[in-house]
Amino acid sequence: MEIPTPVRATGTHFYRYSGLQHIDWLKPILHDHELYLPSVSQLNDPLDGRPLLAPMSEDKMFNFLYMSNRNPTLTGGAQEKMVGTLRYNIHHHGPEELQREMAKLFYKHLEGHRIYSLSKRYDNLSLWAKYADGHSGYCLEFANEGEFFERAVEVIYGESIPMDVTNPEQRRAYFLYCKREEWSNEEEVRVVVLRGGGSTVKIDPRWLTRLILGMKITEAHEKSIRAWCGQRKPELVVVKAYLDELDQTVKLRA
Repeated sequence: MEIPTPVRATGTHFYRYSGLQHIDWLKPILHDHELYLPSVSQLNDPLDGRPLLAPMSEDKMFNFLYMSNRNPTLTGGAQEKMVGTLRYNIHHHGPEELQREMAKLFYKHLEGHRIYSLSKRYDNLSLWAKYADGHSGYCLEFANEGEFFERAVEVIYGESIPMDVTNPEQRRAYFLYCKREEWSNEEEVRVVVLRGGGSTVKIDPRWLTRLILGMKITEAHEKSIRAWCGQRKPELVVVKAYLDELDQTVKLRA
């Protein structure tokens, strides 16, 4: 099966929906121009960033583990003992059980990667309901420009492609850009920051172009957010979503 290749995300703007359980988390974005990048385990989909591993025979698993752990400094006797122990453990526990342990270690290693998820439009009713506390949160609008957002790629939706860990070509991080078809209504684009890139990133304040308030936001939250946006440098435009009952679409007003 062909390994998918991520492509640069299109569109003039990207959108990040959020709730207000922790309203103070918004202030660093507005005043410090700093974005927090969630780890793989913090994503909403528990399978996100965790590739399905292709089954392995005993011989294939032995060859993979042997080549991964071989030590050229071992003496002939020690080498022979290591080979015997490896073959015994694979046969005794079975490839499936060992592969389950391999998957746990591999997924733990992936924790170092960071993913910033966005959507391609602000009027997705499902995302307002799911990620913005039932329309009582907010949505950030970012311009598709600058060093950070120019790395945004389209999420590839479809069935999981089993990864053959013995094939170096399949060990590249394609799975960080793939999700199952059931998530396709999110129209997601994402920026992936590989291990060692840090959990936060500073952005040019001009890249954040608007803040959209949910149609059911409380008066107190609206007042606080409008004040913070007014204190920001440069000041951030704030608009509010509402439902056009005739068109049955989300629209914006000041």
